[in-house]
Amino acid sequence: MTGAKMQIGFYFDQSRCSGCHACRVACKDWHMDPITAGGPARMRVLYQEEGPFPEVYASYLISPCYQCVEPVCSFVCPNEAISKRDSDGIVLVDKDKCREEKACGIISEEKMGADFSYGESQSPCQTACPVHLDIPAYIALIANGKYKESLDLIRRKMPLPSVCGRVCLHPCESVCSRQEVDQAVAIEALKGFVSDFEPKVPPEPIPQTFKNKVAIIGSGPAGLAAAYDLIRLGYGVTIFEALPVAGGMLSVGIPKYRLPSDVLNRDIEYIKALGVEIKTDSPIDIEKGPSDLLGQGYTAVLLAIGAHKGQKLNIPGADLDGTWVGTSFMRDVNLGKDVNIGQKVLVIGGGNVAMDCARAARRLGAAEVGVSCLECCDDMPADISEVEQAREEGIEIYDSCTFQRIVGNDGKVTGVGYLKIAECTFDEDNQPHFEIVDENEEILSADTVIFAVGQTPDINDKGQIKLNKSGTIIGDAETHLLDDKGIFVAGDCFTGKPSIIDAIANGQKAGGHMHRFIQGDVLRVIEQPLVDASEIKIDIPPGTEKQDCQLMPRLPVEERISSFKEVNMGFSEEAAITEAKRCLNCAGHLCKDVCPYQAPQFVKEVKAKMEKCNYCVDRIDDGKIPVCVEACMTRAIDSGTMEELTKKYGDIKETTGFVFSKPVQPAVVFKPKPK
Repeated sequence: MTGAKMQIGFYFDQSRCSGCHACRVACKDWHMDPITAGGPARMRVLYQEEGPFPEVYASYLISPCYQCVEPVCSFVCPNEAISKRDSDGIVLVDKDKCREEKACGIISEEKMGADFSYGESQSPCQTACPVHLDIPAYIALIANGKYKESLDLIRRKMPLPSVCGRVCLHPCESVCSRQEVDQAVAIEALKGFVSDFEPKVPPEPIPQTFKNKVAIIGSGPAGLAAAYDLIRLGYGVTIFEALPVAGGMLSVGIPKYRLPSDVLNRDIEYIKALGVEIKTDSPIDIEKGPSDLLGQGYTAVLLAIGAHKGQKLNIPGADLDGTWVGTSFMRDVNLGKDVNIGQKVLVIGGGNVAMDCARAARRLGAAEVGVSCLECCDDMPADISEVEQAREEGIEIYDSCTFQRIVGNDGKVTGVGYLKIAECTFDEDNQPHFEIVDENEEILSADTVIFAVGQTPDINDKGQIKLNKSGTIIGDAETHLLDDKGIFVAGDCFTGKPSIIDAIANGQKAGGHMHRFIQGDVLRVIEQPLVDASEIKIDIPPGTEKQDCQLMPRLPVEERISSFKEVNMGFSEEAAITEAKRCLNCAGHLCKDVCPYQAPQFVKEVKAKMEKCNYCVDRIDDGKIPVCVEACMTRAIDSGTMEELTKKYGDIKETTGFVFSKPVQPAVVFKPKPK
């Protein structure tokens, strides 16, 4: 869409606004909106507070539609109800088209009950995503060929789009409603496509608007996520990483054939370009270091050290020559160290780490590689795709085994003794329970055994930092605080969840509490409850045709096992668009989800239509000014062309409570209230 010949916009002087709401009342009166008090309104007046008590800084913020130069909402409306007038750049909504011919939201209002609100609903995939990405919205942008806008939308909540486009556990796909028709939408692969397709343009640095600095110990997904949010809030952020490379387990725990170094570095360099400082080869004493950092001028410190300490089973022979723990094995492989393994490798464990170790050993030249675990094949925690690819590469799976001992000769591994079991389950403490099928021990031949049976934080449990019985750090479950001085904790060193997307979400939550701590806010907050994805009832539109998911092209097996080249080769543009069009857009309101200012709103009614400021277009056509400008007694609001506004007031786009989105370019001039 080309820019308008003339662009009308708003001016708002925050220092003049008294919060009288005259603009909002006039807006409602002029449009005769059937909107009850407290509900959505085309013109909103928001109360803003910042700063630690008693130095509270209060102001007001008007929030209409800002008539974006490139209105991303118009790109995703399935009924083409949103358009931009060439004559003056006003973004208009055709109410007759909104939610009419094509489905925009297929959640059953009848089945969801009286409390259901169309405008507040989420698709199952978004609910299941730990960071609650606007998945249908970014997929809709891909379907319309708007790749840059899609990536911009992903980056609002996701610090590592390239990484999570490859190695996310994608819980979103397991609840995708498309499965009721054929197969889940390839959400992870679409994120990977758009992060690869768009040109790699570094962002502009974000100025530090708060005097406070924060320190983060660990540059894994939790640390990077907290840094990403805190730098965008205006803090100075420094990450201390003990390893010679940034990324934590992303760098040394995941094999390059799944996550190439250049892909990981792309996301890390983006975060660094925003202003985050990452110091590698900078280990911090976990016991004394956080307090020392507080004494060096950092207002808050986050422990995000991951879980790098691999575990072995407590069985005879576990320390024989030829045994490894998976974390150490993968670290040495990824750092390019010489790794001596034999020709017969057996990995003990059934998760993704076990598959990584086995497939890496195959690439290092092992002739025979096997994976053995307690679970039966169907219950293995490893991603089914990882198991399939391992089998394609000649790796044997020995399931339903309990391990008795590591067999050796002259101090070296020669095999593993095991018993066959059935009906293996795990209790709430993750302890296994099973029935032994045969008491006669069998031996699996091996000259190298790699344990991939779990990992914990690599810290001393005798010091000030306390660990629970599972080996993770004890902190406040809600606030992430370790003490009242400003030391926080996040990631799998805290939760025990070995999941990248969960670590990102946990780091973001910790970052939010660090912000509240620094600003002097109450740390404990009442979180808004989310409807579980399984409780969201969908009505599949009649006549929805079956269309299989696009297959991910992969490197041929013979090329895989001889190198660490990336296996998944990514979607083509044609395949990505085809796949994106399979999305059913369960929740609807794509316009609201893509808008960085949440301008579109929906009244709680049957077949709710979109509401937003339309700049009093009827008055404009009669040569009058918007009614909110006319009603403002303090002259805090003005309107006109952007050329006129910037000439009168300057090109100002800073104010409390407003985050200016450069990719979207709102037609607005903001004069901030001095602190």
